[in-house]
Amino acid sequence: MLSLKIDETAVKEFMNRLLRGDLFDTLSVRAAELTLATHIAISGKLENENAPEAAPFSAWGDMRPLVYDLIKRGTKPKLMKIIFSHPAPADIHTNAAALFLNLIYEKDTVTFTAATAQREFALDKTLDAAWDTWVREFLAKLGITITDNLE
Repeated sequence: MLSLKIDETAVKEFMNRLLRGDLFDTLSVRAAELTLATHIAISGKLENENAPEAAPFSAWGDMRPLVYDLIKRGTKPKLMKIIFSHPAPADIHTNAAALFLNLIYEKDTVTFTAATAQREFALDKTLDAAWDTWVREFLAKLGITITDNLE
């Protein structure tokens, strides 16, 4: 499992871009949690009967305005967790059932963890390696400065 941390000098800019820009708009959201004055949990599962079976979760671009509105109405979040997933895992690896990128914002720190779910059990780590590489390249393309979170 890959664990990364955003450089602490870049957290404020990153959060602004995450909530107001289109950084992660192409990724799906499995779930989001915010702790403001109260704890708010949001499911990313689409409840529309017209939702495509291949993409049953909301895109971050569709959910972002709601999350941003909740935050701007309240105070700075004490905690924010977002479980992103790649909308087409087979594009990354043929054995990928699901590919997760978990974002946690807490105490002015942003960390990411990446995880995978296999279609069929396999002992090799090629799926994990492919997803870890994709995540690193994705964040680098966005100009996000990261370090391995070895703490």
